Amino acid sequence: MELLWVFSHGAPLSAVDWGVRAIATVDMRGRGYVWSDTGAQKKAEFPLGMVHPNVVRVSPSGSRLAVGGSALGIYSIAGGRLYVYRNTSMTNDLVWLNDGRILAVQNKGLLLLRPHSDTVVEVPNRRGCPITSVALDPSGRRFATGTCDGFVDVWFLDTLVAYRTLKFNSPVADIHWTKDGRRLLVATDDGIYIYSTDGWREMGMISHGTYGVEFVSASPDGRFVIYGGKDKIPRLYDVRKNVIYEGTPLFHWIMDGDWEEAGFRFVVVDAEGQGRVYRVKPEILR
Repeated sequence: MELLWVFSHGAPLSAVDWGVRAIATVDMRGRGYVWSDTGAQKKAEFPLGMVHPNVVRVSPSGSRLAVGGSALGIYSIAGGRLYVYRNTSMTNDLVWLNDGRILAVQNKGLLLLRPHSDTVVEVPNRRGCPITSVALDPSGRRFATGTCDGFVDVWFLDTLVAYRTLKFNSPVADIHWTKDGRRLLVATDDGIYIYSTDGWREMGMISHGTYGVEFVSASPDGRFVIYGGKDKIPRLYDVRKNVIYEGTPLFHWIMDGDWEEAGFRFVVVDAEGQGRVYRVKPEILR
């Protein structure tokens, strides 16, 4: 891993997303930021109008942000608020759907929202613990959700019916569907599990440095996996070589991270309020 640049909020960060030509972050003070993805320049800063924002996602077009927390808001990339939905439950994670809708997971269940018409579909949580994370199949036909009591459910999007369940021995902190749709990564305290989505077979597991893991994400080509958490060390796993590369320990917990849509750069953010952009070294790629 090669550190390219560092950017700082001056307040604890809670989430990051690398979108089209920009990096979006939110902090625990309730502010959103948009950064250039070619350096540490700040492009926009604005109040979100919500308490404890904990997830941000850039729309596929790169023109809007969806932010979840005590509410669910949509903002322009320049910082203007376009829409807000006042939750009855905390939003823990969300994804943009291909048709412009937003699928959010909350303590109480699923929330499927169409902002332009303000139509909302709610599905109660059938588990005994909050839903922590959601990942969308790149085909747009399925999605997966994880819970704090160790369940991962796979759903059909058109019917909102769960048809497959995976059970783990510790809480699910994060899940990630690879861009080719062939693998699902599940991050737990026991390890990061790699499943084939063809038959839902376990293909492998990453156990090193996963206690207290907060997030997991895979490069667009699926070769590299980044993860981090309470031990403050960013890690890069090379699936092809079965090798783990460790970065310099951060001062605070690593809260979140994401990959550039194309290329070999990624960003991680910590609870101190700093983001770090890394590049995979050329010699690793050989």
